[in-house]
Amino acid sequence: MYILKDENSLYKLGPALIFLGKVAASQNKLQDIAYPILKNLTSEIKVDSFLMIPTGYKGCVLERFDGEQSIKIIERFGNEFFLHCGATRKAILAHKSKSFIDEYIKNVIEDKRNKITLTAEELEKSLKKIRKEGVAVSYGEYAKGTIGVGAPIYDYNNNVVASIGINLLESNELTDKKLEEYKKIIREKAEEISKSMGSSK
Repeated sequence: MYILKDENSLYKLGPALIFLGKVAASQNKLQDIAYPILKNLTSEIKVDSFLMIPTGYKGCVLERFDGEQSIKIIERFGNEFFLHCGATRKAILAHKSKSFIDEYIKNVIEDKRNKITLTAEELEKSLKKIRKEGVAVSYGEYAKGTIGVGAPIYDYNNNVVASIGINLLESNELTDKKLEEYKKIIREKAEEISKSMGSSK
């Protein structure tokens, strides 16, 4: 219930609104902590960066900073796509509980209405690699000709609550060495936010 009426005919917030308020407060805290770190990330590596939060089976852009790329990969505020699409979203999915991932496979990957060609086995293999490396890398999953790098953010309960990431255009200048540098930076920035959120991971 959203509104309750007590014995004195006074109204007060119900448990549903209190819960929504706590969710909003948690997201505000996350945004406040992540904002300067994300801004610093973009200043450091000169590429577009994003803060992503999960919304059910999808991931939504909560914050973004534009880098210096002449060609932009559009990810607008509030954009929602399935969590297996792109590194920044996949970094969240990989660190969800086994039960959530099982439900995701059943309700998203294996649902023929979604017309997804990715198999459950392929997804699980990809998520296992992300968990091992602590960072996700995707090639053309969000948009053709792009490379994504993303890492998870945890709260004080060590639950994954968000991720940060970058989107790059494929080019000869993006060497394997450069990509490894980006992975290291993204992982470190995500860990910095997680620690500020009270995580021990």
